[in-house]
Amino acid sequence: MHSTIAFRGLTAALAATVFLAVADAQQAGGRGNQPARDAQTQQVAGTAMILGQVVTGDSGTPVRRAQVNLTGQELRGQRTTMTDDEGRFVFTLLPAGRYNVNTSKAGYVNIAYGAKAPGRAGTPIQLADGQKLEAKAISLPRGGVVTGIVLDEHGEPAPGTPVRAMREVIRTGEKRLESAGNDTTDDRGMYRVYGLRPGKYIVYAQPRNQGSGALQVSIANEIEAAVQQMTQMLGGGGGAGGRGTQLGDLIGQMGGGRGQQALEQLQQQLNPEGQPTAAYAPVFYPGSTSPSSAATVEIVAGQERFGVDFQLQLTQTAQVGGVVAGPDGVTPTGIQITLVPKDTLPGLPGGTMTARAGQDGRFTFRNVIPGQYSVVARGQVRVVDPATPEQEVPAVGARGGGRGGGRGQGGPAPQILWAMADVAVDGTDQSGVSLQLQTGMTISGRVAFDGVGAPPSDLTRLRVNLVTVGAPAVDFGSIPAASVDASGRFTLQGVPPGRYSLRGTGQGGGAGAAATPQGTAVNWQLASAMAGGRDSLDFPLVVGPGTKITDAVVTFADKSTELTGTLQDATGAATSDYSIIVFPSDKQYWQPQSRRIVSVRPGTDGRFTTRNLPPGSYMIVAVTDVEPGEWFDPGFLEQLAAAAMRVSLSEGEKKTQNLRLANGGM
Repeated sequence: MHSTIAFRGLTAALAATVFLAVADAQQAGGRGNQPARDAQTQQVAGTAMILGQVVTGDSGTPVRRAQVNLTGQELRGQRTTMTDDEGRFVFTLLPAGRYNVNTSKAGYVNIAYGAKAPGRAGTPIQLADGQKLEAKAISLPRGGVVTGIVLDEHGEPAPGTPVRAMREVIRTGEKRLESAGNDTTDDRGMYRVYGLRPGKYIVYAQPRNQGSGALQVSIANEIEAAVQQMTQMLGGGGGAGGRGTQLGDLIGQMGGGRGQQALEQLQQQLNPEGQPTAAYAPVFYPGSTSPSSAATVEIVAGQERFGVDFQLQLTQTAQVGGVVAGPDGVTPTGIQITLVPKDTLPGLPGGTMTARAGQDGRFTFRNVIPGQYSVVARGQVRVVDPATPEQEVPAVGARGGGRGGGRGQGGPAPQILWAMADVAVDGTDQSGVSLQLQTGMTISGRVAFDGVGAPPSDLTRLRVNLVTVGAPAVDFGSIPAASVDASGRFTLQGVPPGRYSLRGTGQGGGAGAAATPQGTAVNWQLASAMAGGRDSLDFPLVVGPGTKITDAVVTFADKSTELTGTLQDATGAATSDYSIIVFPSDKQYWQPQSRRIVSVRPGTDGRFTTRNLPPGSYMIVAVTDVEPGEWFDPGFLEQLAAAAMRVSLSEGEKKTQNLRLANGGM
């Protein structure tokens, strides 16, 4: 089917700030004024070439020794070259095909060819045999900078303190933090994080005493004794007091392993009975130890933001301990206990502590700073599973990733035990946390095949697994995949609480090879995963205590959809300066990570293609600019719907839908 639609306007404000990871360029020697050529691995030789130039985003002057990467399905891996003194580059001997170009250099922000801004999708380059394509100049933006001073609790510079900048990003429709850069303070307590893309950042200082190497000293009168002990270990001789030596200075003189060993010895000597102790807590700009109270620092292109300063805070810490018991009153060996902060931000690293329960089930966390926490226990026991798979196989089917697990080859299947409790820490030691392990929930069902081809002959080579949807409040780890028996049935045991999607796995990236009556090959792909009356590929399956599902159905189909077309300007000529967004007409499917929502960038020939959308009614629209992942935001989709056209896809349909821009754009 072929059709063309003309768009006359778009009311949505599409300009958005970019937040994606910064990758510094590797630098290499130049080659005079000759355009730099790519370093080629062994490739299939072609006759096409791409020529281009990299210039600065502010002044348009050439950027020398910038790294340019070329990727494409026709290449093995990627090709890399460096620009010459005039910012020029060339890729030669290319076979016909579709290619992507990315550019980067230290101090600048990497950008894709044709992208509206850093982090946006670029424009694929379509090459024909023998074509010589002179690409548009690539504008490489200068990176932003955030800088400031870190002081200790006495107002003195705090050298050697790590500082991190975390960028706010949208990933599959959900906001989270992503590391953008870091630095360590110098002798003046100063830091400088550079190469930042425009966007909003959380900036924080995390003293080296955080975590397993916590600097823990007794309060008040014990500090002087600690300094003297440390001085003797360093072989300095004499008392510390006469030199005015500070404990932090001494720690900085020691190697990591030696310093940690000395600190542990001091902790035992100075605090054998668990007296009140202290540690530096992470400090978030402008000065809070609570991540949720952090203020964002906004950076525009090339800006140097001064005065992002911190003062470290010495906080009274505590020990948190308790006991964990198994379902039968006996604690299995190898139980892992995790202390998870509840006051955190998605993607923020650190803060989590782990411990192992002893044979008596007791566990202890030391140096815990004040806050709200969840104490989580996780372990495994072995149960008999009649199925004995030959090998583990990769996950396939619907788009999206996640964790999954497997039993390996043969043997009893592991079943997860879990327990969880909340605890508030205020600097006072606690030893009464009680964790009662319980078996996880059970999900069972069958696999089904919908198509003209014969189902795979050996269903026991199939697996069914659970994928966690979104960022879990508590991570219980991977869940072992379930084997499918000869009749097509499966059982997932020991499932901890969470939000999941059922997925099917099989040999060779599909659900198994089969053939139609005419002898043609069949490629079975995951089509639906019904559980609890809903398709878990579209709506998360919520598992809580007591959940038991016995009628799950994981269905594979041998037909897949394809939607393709060409984006044209008002004159009918192909254009590529837009992103194509396809989303369902039914708003109930406007979910984070939805398999029914896609964004695709047309190539230089204006052509776009998206495959494997489930059958249904959709809207399609071209937009001038969009932040990565923004297409999962229901509010954004609501704005797009007014200017979008409807298109339907039936099972296995291949449809061509051209788009034409009216009045020169949107």
